[in-house]
Amino acid sequence: MNIDFIGNYVLTELQNRYHVTEKDLGEDAHMSKNMMHFLVRVYDVKGVGNLCILTMNGMMGLMKMETVVLSCNTKDVPLLNMDTVKVMGNKTMIAEFYDTLLNHEDRTMESECQKIKDADADIPDYSSGEHWYDVLLYPCSYAKKTKGKDNRTDISLKKYFQLYLKELERAEACNPDEKMGKNRAFAQGLLDHGGPAVDSVRKLFGEEKAKKLILEYMYGIK
Repeated sequence: MNIDFIGNYVLTELQNRYHVTEKDLGEDAHMSKNMMHFLVRVYDVKGVGNLCILTMNGMMGLMKMETVVLSCNTKDVPLLNMDTVKVMGNKTMIAEFYDTLLNHEDRTMESECQKIKDADADIPDYSSGEHWYDVLLYPCSYAKKTKGKDNRTDISLKKYFQLYLKELERAEACNPDEKMGKNRAFAQGLLDHGGPAVDSVRKLFGEEKAKKLILEYMYGIK
């Protein structure tokens, strides 16, 4: 199930800059139930943190989804989550930053991302409703839905990630234990309060599998 969404782009860009090692997940790398097929790839990005690329194929191939999470434990940058969903010609593209910072200051990345979002103001927004983590979501985050072969949102997501890479390079090193604590609190919040992805996994595979996927694989919580 090799879906060329934003995940392969993110992986390649990180491999060009850092030492990236894929983790062996054994049988957890492939999970299937009720005609929903999941592929889980997890990487250790040396000097950065944990990268997870989760792809899903369902509805006899009519629905394809990918979630990319980059959880940084070494530098004080936001948590990054990117999603691509394609359903019967409709596409949703999401780039979200969550506040897991130890120290807050003015950041160029936010204003530059807002410029990209403003330039795409004519593209309809996507909303999944209200969630507990909305208070942590950066206003410059991006969520758009398109139809057909419009590739503007694809380009915008790549621009968002390029700005995130610049922020990684600029940001100073931080206490890894404290930073891990921030990321752990967010991941545990997903388990405690729910979210679209965790709710679906929990329903399909049960509580223990959901806990392992969210904490260990997606957010690199040890």
